[in-house]
Amino acid sequence: MIAPIWPTFLTQVLGFSTGQVQIVDGLALTITSLSKLGAGYASDRTGRRKTFITLGYTLSSLSRLGFLIVTFFAYKFQHLVFWKSMDRLGKMRGPPRDAIVAGHAAEKSRGKSFGILRSLDTAGAVLGTFITFLLFGYLGYAGIILLACLPSIGAVIVVTVLVKEKRGKDVFKGVSFRGLNRNLKIFLAASIVIALATFSYSLLILLANDLGFSVPEQTLLYLLFTIVYAVSAYPFGILSDRVGRKPVLALSFLFLIVTAGWIYLVADRLFLIPMFIFYGLMSGALDPVQTSFVSDLVEPERRASIIGAFQMSVGISAFPAGIVIGYLWDNFAPVVAFQYSMVLAFIGLILLLLIRTPGETE
Repeated sequence: MIAPIWPTFLTQVLGFSTGQVQIVDGLALTITSLSKLGAGYASDRTGRRKTFITLGYTLSSLSRLGFLIVTFFAYKFQHLVFWKSMDRLGKMRGPPRDAIVAGHAAEKSRGKSFGILRSLDTAGAVLGTFITFLLFGYLGYAGIILLACLPSIGAVIVVTVLVKEKRGKDVFKGVSFRGLNRNLKIFLAASIVIALATFSYSLLILLANDLGFSVPEQTLLYLLFTIVYAVSAYPFGILSDRVGRKPVLALSFLFLIVTAGWIYLVADRLFLIPMFIFYGLMSGALDPVQTSFVSDLVEPERRASIIGAFQMSVGISAFPAGIVIGYLWDNFAPVVAFQYSMVLAFIGLILLLLIRTPGETE
């Protein structure tokens, strides 16, 4: 519910520049990654997944109240960063949740399972975005943020009451990339490069704002992105089970290249719409398959730890990416920022092609 109005909340209400928005988004992703690493390691060490999932949703709920405090009382960068950091710490629920999913899914259907997970997650975002579109004119920024507290509180209740887990007898006592196979190391390098190339959705929203789209219209564009993401994640997950993870991941990298390159075709408002579609396809192809690929290459007893370490390594790259992309946007031109993204995405694609899957080896 907050996501579609977040960029303009920062720029129009708090007075941030586009570069500052990218810095906030990049820092948020970095904090997300660090929290995932810690939660992944701790959940493997203790054998408890549900505890960290519940704590994650609780922190996200509290952060919504913090956004309200910033809205009414303190339009200061450091205050926003504090509450945004708490919101991102709530993402610690990711690796323990993914480990539960991976543990209940057969390897041959793991991509399908993660596709379902991402589709359901994004379906909730679609519903929340639609609610924002309908009610923003009546509630404004503060009202939408307050309303967004309710789903977070509901998630805490659902996880606490309904989610069941079985604790394993053997738990992992450390986390390291040592001993991992060559394919996973190359994939880590490729994923870091892609993370450095990837701009946040906020950039597209602010581009729409520059082209004269109103806040409700921007919400519809974000809704288009989330629908494409939700609809595509499941079939891309199934496709990766059938043809392999690598071809689908290569396709996601190509979608990022097309998204960035589309800036050359944006002559007026309508030409911006395909950028949201391609960005949604990129996210739908990348997110579930990325996690599936890592899960395939790691033994079960340290799966959550390695997923968390992998996501941390990729997520930390989002901070320098946000700084560079934001700087290029503010000090040169939007097209220069997208050119940077295209070049790095090509490099990431080349690295991905260096991976040799069992079928290719044979």
